[in-house]
Amino acid sequence: MNMTLRLMTTDDLEACFNMTQRLKWPHRRQDWQLVQRLGEGVVTEEQGKLTGCAILWRWGERAATIGLVIVDNQRQGRGLGRQLMLALLEKVPDYHLRLHATEQGKRLYERLGFVSCGTVRQHQTSTLARVPASVIPAGLQLRRALTTDHARLVELDQQAHGMLRPDLYHHLIGDAQTIILDDMRQNIHGFASLRRFGHGWVIGPIIAATLPVAQALVATLMQGLSGEFIRIDTDGALPLAPWLSTLGLELVDAPTTMVRGRPWTSQGMQTFGLMSMAMA
Repeated sequence: MNMTLRLMTTDDLEACFNMTQRLKWPHRRQDWQLVQRLGEGVVTEEQGKLTGCAILWRWGERAATIGLVIVDNQRQGRGLGRQLMLALLEKVPDYHLRLHATEQGKRLYERLGFVSCGTVRQHQTSTLARVPASVIPAGLQLRRALTTDHARLVELDQQAHGMLRPDLYHHLIGDAQTIILDDMRQNIHGFASLRRFGHGWVIGPIIAATLPVAQALVATLMQGLSGEFIRIDTDGALPLAPWLSTLGLELVDAPTTMVRGRPWTSQGMQTFGLMSMAMA
């Protein structure tokens, strides 16, 4: 059967959404709209039916992430995942790349030059039972992010992981609830976003200089969400995960972080919470 590999278009959204539904992944149509708008994808199809997809997000001139690499269950074992990945890698031959791999995908990514460098811990609860007190560290003040904060948040976000994401932060400031902790001199010590995703709410990204700042941001965003579904994806090397467990957010998955090219070392700020497993 002939297979066609082509660029993803907005007309593919429904078919991509249906593939994630069959995998029981939580993505809504609105979530797919965002990842398509910020990224660029490729798809495979046979006789007009979509059989696979993968998306690349360019974050600046040298950094990118890859995610939502999906092959229809009936087409597994035919090399479609490799072809999708090669099509994306051709677009960014000199980029530093990052992705989060399932156990099934690790071998493919290793053959394509990716190496493991950590894990991401997916913590969630279907009904938030314990809302922590919001304890603001001494000397800091809490406020809502404004459009005038955009350039500074983009800069600090890049310090944390090397990715330049101005379009993402236009979305997070304008369409999500994004809060900032800064001091009297307006030096920003951390910021985080709360947004709708999947089954309920996701808190992320969480960018902070210290754990207490990250905890204060998370606790503040949880206020008013008692009984709601909450998900946070956090770097397994950072100390936020044990605290999330005390709040009843169970560890449900721990995919492997993999990179091709030079891994980024944080410069002041740290990524305590990801935007998403796919976009990082």
